[in-house]
Amino acid sequence: MGRTLGRLKRGLMTMKTLNHEIAVRRLDEWRFAVAVDDVVRYVGSREECERRAAILLPKDDRAAQDHALGRLAQVMG
Repeated sequence: MGRTLGRLKRGLMTMKTLNHEIAVRRLDEWRFAVAVDDVVRYVGSREECERRAAILLPKDDRAAQDHALGRLAQVMG
């Protein structure tokens, strides 16, 4: 499963994580909603909803984790 949401088809895109289902749904011509386990958490533009849904998806980017750990070590050290 990729980390990007891709294009919306028929107004609904669903991504499953280990514990939750994240969906971006089209409400009308301009508004979209991010729903987690069928509970709407955010309403906004398509781009903003896709960005928020991508934040909620699990990431396995080890390089970004190492970089963040290095920054933390500098701040604490």
